[in-house]
Amino acid sequence: MASAISPFPRDPAFDPFLFAKIGEERNGMSLSVLSALARLELDPWTEAANLSLLPAPIARQRLTSLLSALPSSQIEPAAPAVIARLVSLLPAPARNDGRSPVPVAKAKPAWPVVVYFMLAFATMFAENISERREVKAPTDGGSATATTAVAPSAAQPPGR
Repeated sequence: MASAISPFPRDPAFDPFLFAKIGEERNGMSLSVLSALARLELDPWTEAANLSLLPAPIARQRLTSLLSALPSSQIEPAAPAVIARLVSLLPAPARNDGRSPVPVAKAKPAWPVVVYFMLAFATMFAENISERREVKAPTDGGSATATTAVAPSAAQPPGR
């Protein structure tokens, strides 16, 4: 299971949202936004920052979607009024200003690096083969001689 704890400093501006009560679990315990997001294996501060960048209606939809992913055996689905209250607790400056949300940096896939190294290895291997010395066994019983395949020089045009 991946860690839901962020290595980055936490912005206290998100505390009212993250520590807000969503509702009660079926066992009678209060469930906070922070606990719900951590149970979904999400970094609560990162998710709060992402939500704060969205316009309020989209943030409400996203939060509703996230909370509905919790097992129904743990908590009743949150009412729209609860979701609206929670979204209103997000820091306001980045939200509802009419701009599109700033994309959050995500981990880059490793495959381009793998492809690069595979191509570099293939190029080095091909160069090694083209420069390799070939050893020919003598057919007349003499000693073995080494011959080297030499590519035509780029400085000399062919046919001269």
